[in-house]
Amino acid sequence: MYELWDARSLNMIDCYKDAVQAEIAIAENVRQHGPAVLDALFIVHEDDNEESTLIAEGQATLVAVKWLSAEERATAASRRVG
Repeated sequence: MYELWDARSLNMIDCYKDAVQAEIAIAENVRQHGPAVLDALFIVHEDDNEESTLIAEGQATLVAVKWLSAEERATAASRRVG
């Protein structure tokens, strides 16, 4: 699970079951409000053991989640082919 957080208030904004969902939501937010909307945000990944890992902060958030989303899509596609 991916969690999007506000670094100023330390409140979770939203959570997503996978990087694809996170990319869609974050990219739409950037389209609506501009890239500066990312400045105070960070995204973490929570694994099955509820361990959280920081993925990216600020402007790097969208880049990181796009990369993770592409990786998820490629993995899913290889499962369908193989």
